[in-house]
Amino acid sequence: MILSLKNVVRSGSNRNDNSSSLAHEEERPANSAEDDQTTKTVLFVDDEISILEMRRLIFESLGYSVLTAISGEEALKTFELQPVDAVVLDYLMPGMDGEETARCIRKLRGAIPIILSSGCLTVPERVLEVVTVAIEKAAGPEALIEVLKRQLHPSLGPSPNGDVQGWPRR
Repeated sequence: MILSLKNVVRSGSNRNDNSSSLAHEEERPANSAEDDQTTKTVLFVDDEISILEMRRLIFESLGYSVLTAISGEEALKTFELQPVDAVVLDYLMPGMDGEETARCIRKLRGAIPIILSSGCLTVPERVLEVVTVAIEKAAGPEALIEVLKRQLHPSLGPSPNGDVQGWPRR
């Protein structure tokens, strides 16, 4: 089955979560990572260097420590050498794609938040089963900031406006 990422965010704190609803993008100010006592490290994986640089600038300005990789293979090397709190990765990449990268990361650290941020409007359902959250790249930085914040700071609970909610997981 192929699922569309257009205008939706799929998330869940438990990979076997059975809740179901859609999320709508809503623009609102982002909170910084200063809410947490320690700096969180995020690994961004994308074959587009401009996207990696933009995300580095945004997330470092919010107080995150940022690592980048331009391929799945490079991401795995970085992941094994550096402490990482969350991974944000693209789906369509040459060589090792986002699904294969996510599966390898899950084998190394099963509970780490993996956020699929892709410009690909449809992805196989099996990809959505291995990632924690899926979000369309075009949703903009505010949506990614909110999703990442909720994954790294679960004590914040669900978004006050209910805009980050889950699809059923199998």
